[in-house]
Order: sequence, then C-alpha cells, then structure tokens
Amino acid sequence: MKKSVLKILCLMLLISLFSKTFCVEWPQEDNSEGSIISYFAQNIDGSLSTSIIFSEPSEIKAVKDGRVLIVMSDAEDDCEFFPSALGTCVILSHDDDLISVYSNLDRDTLQQNIDSKQKFKEGELIGETGNSSWQKERCSLEFQIIDTQKSSAINPKILLPRTENEKDYSLTGIVLQNKEGTLYDLREHKVFPSGAYKVYHARNAIAAPYKITCSINGVIVDEIFFDTIGMQNGKLYVTGKKQYDSHDIYPDDNLILSGELMLTTGKSTLTLTVEDFLGKTKQANYTLSIY
Repeated sequence: MKKSVLKILCLMLLISLFSKTFCVEWPQEDNSEGSIISYFAQNIDGSLSTSIIFSEPSEIKAVKDGRVLIVMSDAEDDCEFFPSALGTCVILSHDDDLISVYSNLDRDTLQQNIDSKQKFKEGELIGETGNSSWQKERCSLEFQIIDTQKSSAINPKILLPRTENEKDYSLTGIVLQNKEGTLYDLREHKVFPSGAYKVYHARNAIAAPYKITCSINGVIVDEIFFDTIGMQNGKLYVTGKKQYDSHDIYPDDNLILSGELMLTTGKSTLTLTVEDFLGKTKQANYTLSIY
C-alpha cells in the first residue's frame, strides 16, 4: 500500500477515534451544504474565526448534555476567544473540559430564568436565533466549541456527525511573495532568485480547508492545520511549521497563506494540496527555475 494511502487512513482513524470520544450533535436541524455561510478559521474582519456561522434562522438545541455556564448579553463580549460581539449568547459547560457557545440568539425565546444552575440534555431546546450580534442583518447562529484545558477553539467539524455536504473548496490564484513583499502570479512567472518565500492562494468566501500542504520536489516543507485555533500573547493562531497568527494567514481580504518555503538553485516542483474534512483534496503543481 502506498505511503500516501496509509497516511490518509491513519488520519481518518485518528479523527474517528477523537469523534467517538468527544462527539456532539448538530445545534440545529439544517446541516445541508448551504446551511453554513462561514467556516471555522475563515477571515472575519481580519481575524481567524473561531466559529462556524449558519445561514438561516433556526431553533437551537444543546449539542451535548451540559450545564449553563453563563448567559451573555451584547454588552458582555470581552472574552478572549470572542473577538466580535456575540449578542445574546448561551455558554454550556460539558465533560472533557469542553464548552459550547451559541451566539446571536433572540433573548425573548430563551427559557425563563435560565441561570448557572440549569442543565440541558443533548437535543434540548435552548432558544431561537435573532439579530443581537455583530451580524445584525442576519438571524443565524454563530457556534463555537472551546477546550478550556488547552485554551483553544476546536473546529466543530471534527466533533459533529459527518455529512457528505462539505462545500467544495477552490484552489486558485496561487502567488509567491518574496521578503520585500512583492507578489508574483505563478501563471505568469516561473523564474525566481533563490531565497525565502511565502505562498498564498485565493481565499474562498465561505469554506476553509482542514489542512494545507506545501511541498518542494515531493518533500513536505510546510503543513498548516485548521483543526484548532490557539491563543498566545493575545493573538489567535493556527499551527504549521510554526505558529501562524491571523495576519500571517490572511494578509488581506483576498489571500490565504499556503506555506513558507526556501527555494534553492535549480529546477523545483512546487506542489500545493488542500484537504477538506471528507478527505477530498485539490492539488496544484508548478515547475520553477531558481537561480
């Protein structure tokens, strides 16, 4: 069996074991392809989003047995993993040091006298979505899962039941950036001086990848994972060959970082691979001449 196939099987096994241990249910009934308008780790106002944001109003249910940790209002939005105002928000505490966050709710639909003594069973109604958060023009859920022990946000897609409705991810608009910040479109440029470069591709408006792999001549030189988002020194980050913060991943509204690499003299084949949560991959290859 090829090494690449073994690697994929090992990855799927790890995800499967993690999901069986910590699995949660969907917070709303609709989980179709069009039900999410922003994936975890997308660019929201220049920052890595720690949420998935749904597209339509809905009744919201507890994803797992839990106890109410706090009910927040739009004036109480100063928590470290919540860079945007969440509006009316219910946070449930679960086993395994996890909390689930349900934001942009309609306060009038919450259960009466909801407080920290209240427990919710998996699937029990919490309330309905409203327009109380930063996304005031939309009546949809902003949903998060936080690992309090590791101080990191977990991509809900890891824990939610698998669906075959993953939005297709596009790998286009690939560019190199040198140390001076100059961008080179790889459709037009194939010859470069040796040195350090960053690789970007066009940001998708809704979807975000599970993993981006950057290889030179078949050797992996960088991998960026979007399974969790951590915080250090007040900055959110994802992990690759180093910690990449929001500005590293999204230098502007149009690009997303694919990796960092060193090009040396000779012929080099640059390969970029993006993978989604169903294991589907998109790949692009470029042969470069380095002097």
